[in-house]
Amino acid sequence: MNFASRTPTSALLVLALAACGDSESPLTATATATATDPGPTSETTPQTTTGEDPTTGDGTTTDTPDDDPTTTGGTTMSAGPCDSCGANASCVADACVCDDGFEGDGQSCTDVDECAGKNDCAVDATCSNTPGGYDCTCNDGYKGNGFSCADVDECNEDLDMCSDNASCTNQDGGYKCTCDAGFTGDGFTCNGSKEFGETCATNSECASGLCLAGDFDMCTVPCSQQVANDCGAQGLAGLCAQVDVNLFVCAGDLTFGADTDDEVLKAGDKVTRAFQSKTDADVFLINIAIAGDYLVVATPDPDDDIQIEFYNPDATQFGEVNMVGIGQAESGLVTTQPGVFYVVARNIGASNGGYTIEVTKQ
Repeated sequence: MNFASRTPTSALLVLALAACGDSESPLTATATATATDPGPTSETTPQTTTGEDPTTGDGTTTDTPDDDPTTTGGTTMSAGPCDSCGANASCVADACVCDDGFEGDGQSCTDVDECAGKNDCAVDATCSNTPGGYDCTCNDGYKGNGFSCADVDECNEDLDMCSDNASCTNQDGGYKCTCDAGFTGDGFTCNGSKEFGETCATNSECASGLCLAGDFDMCTVPCSQQVANDCGAQGLAGLCAQVDVNLFVCAGDLTFGADTDDEVLKAGDKVTRAFQSKTDADVFLINIAIAGDYLVVATPDPDDDIQIEFYNPDATQFGEVNMVGIGQAESGLVTTQPGVFYVVARNIGASNGGYTIEVTKQ
């Protein structure tokens, strides 16, 4: 708060009377004041005049209380016209006026939301209110300072996300992707027409968008290793192969018939199954929890012959056992880390019948 400082007229009058002096005229005053005599004497003792109390006449001095808010050391303090201006206000011609971007009576000023009313943002920009002002930002698909915005040509500036097998068309504030002839999709993903099992080199050639390169080079589909024969459950050939941390696809051309003999096995399991025909085969997903050596034994009926095959988690084969004849058990010892591998039990005899398969940790 600002204060104006003035010398009170009454105090000057009392001092002048004290300097000139008139012994016959009593001094009347309501306050004690001290000043230096401005006369020609080089050394002047400060004079103190004491007024007689007009109500008591006893010559006592009446002092102004120390906590008088209007007097400090003989100087009267008075409030200025703009001392009550609030925050976000300025004094203009002795009046409180709210600053630009604020509204009110000068003592209280609140922010004006320019975005809720008239502002200078471009039609293709978004307004954001700020204390005492606002910001303008060009919308997606436009460029500029917010007060002036122009369309961005994403196609020519290589900013589009269209598929390699699609064409890009610029539009006001955006763009459109259209799959090329021979491909289908939404323009961002465009796949070819090749179906499961057909040879491919890139994902986009396949209708599923999945090409299994390497050992198989075939269009494929997703699957799960939660069941022994998920590919067969989808009406497809192959084993469910793991090709990435969270990606499993059907791989190969193995088939296992329409029966439900396939099963997930773990160490200690032993199951009995039956071949439905002379060429039948069943697949078992062996789920290993602890690294080590595991013996797999398949025993056919006395009048039948059996073969067992071993496949990695990626569906590539790593072993085959067919060492003895009719009615004899076939076995293989597998050293593995925790995870899965496949065992296929195949009927190679002249008849069909039952068999057992078991997995034991060595």
